[in-house]
Amino acid sequence: MSIFEFWMENDWVIKLLGVALLIVIIMAFEKVYQYYVSYTRLKELRSMKNLSELDKLKEGVMRSSLEDIVSFQGSSETLFNANVGVKLDMYEQYMMRSVPFIGLVAVLAPMIGLIGTFIGVWHVFGGVGDSGLNDPAIIARGIKEVLIDTMGGLVVAVIAMIFYKSFEHISTKIVSLFEAKLYELIRDSDASQS
Repeated sequence: MSIFEFWMENDWVIKLLGVALLIVIIMAFEKVYQYYVSYTRLKELRSMKNLSELDKLKEGVMRSSLEDIVSFQGSSETLFNANVGVKLDMYEQYMMRSVPFIGLVAVLAPMIGLIGTFIGVWHVFGGVGDSGLNDPAIIARGIKEVLIDTMGGLVVAVIAMIFYKSFEHISTKIVSLFEAKLYELIRDSDASQS
C-alpha cells in the first residue's frame, strides 16, 4: 500500500495527524539548523576576551543581543542588569521558537486520535444496529479501521514529544552557555575599566 492509498483510504483524523506530523518534522529541520548556527556563534563567542571584540562574531541574534547590551545608555547598574536580563530572556524566546507548538502537537495528537476512534466506533455500532450481528467480519473490519486513529495519534505524539524534549534541553543548554559567557565578558570588561 502506497502512502497515497493510505491517505485516501483513511478518515480526516489520520489526515490531520499526518499534516501535524509533517509540520513537526519541518520545524525540527529548522530547529536543527538554528542549533547548528547557534553552536557556531558560541564557538566564535568563546574566542572573545571582552565585549569590544564583537567584530569577531558573525551577524545574527547573538551578536545583535550583545551589541544592544554594549550600547545601553542606562544611568545605573540596576538598569544595566535589568537590560541584560531582558536581552537574555529575548534570546531564550528566540531559541525556544516553535518548540511550544511541537509540545502542543505531542499533547493533542493522542486526544485527536481518540476522538477519531470514538466517532468510528459510533459508526460501527450504528452499522451493527442497522444490519444486526449476522456478519462479524464487518464489525472486525470496522474496529480495525477505527483503531488506526488511536495508533496514529500515539505515533505522532511519541515523535513530537521526543523532538519537544530534545529541543527544550538543547535550547536551555545554548542559552546557559551564552549567559555564562556574557557574564564572563561583562566581568572582564568591568575589571579592565577599573
